[in-house]
Amino acid sequence: MKGTIDCSICEDKVDLHLHPVTGEIYWNQGHNAEPINDGRACDACNDFVVIPARIKLLTSDPVLN
Repeated sequence: MKGTIDCSICEDKVDLHLHPVTGEIYWNQGHNAEPINDGRACDACNDFVVIPARIKLLTSDPVLN
């Protein structure tokens, strides 16, 4: 189910998160899209774009390695 906010990466609508028992919407604001941009991300972009980018930043930082 999609909400009304646009994903700042793919421009699709962000996903609505529903309570499994009541079916009520408990979250409709998407995910933080940083480090890709300052906007909000849908579930798919969070999983396949944002999280890998964050992991890459962590693993490629010479200060941390």
